[in-house]
Amino acid sequence: MNLTARQLETLDFIKSYIERNRIAPSFEEIADHLGLKSKSGVHRIIAALEQRGRIRKIPSCARAIKVLE
Repeated sequence: MNLTARQLETLDFIKSYIERNRIAPSFEEIADHLGLKSKSGVHRIIAALEQRGRIRKIPSCARAIKVLE
């Protein structure tokens, strides 16, 4: 399944952030990077990436996003 431009931008940001910092970015950091004012938009993008099998989010853990590519 293809990704939207926003989903691809988010996935690329997550990958590069993890490479630089060894941890996943927070939803707030993702929102800042994307220029979003609300974290609810980030939740929707993350859910879509998870549904498409590009990432896995570990429940009840902060910054727990694993890229599956």
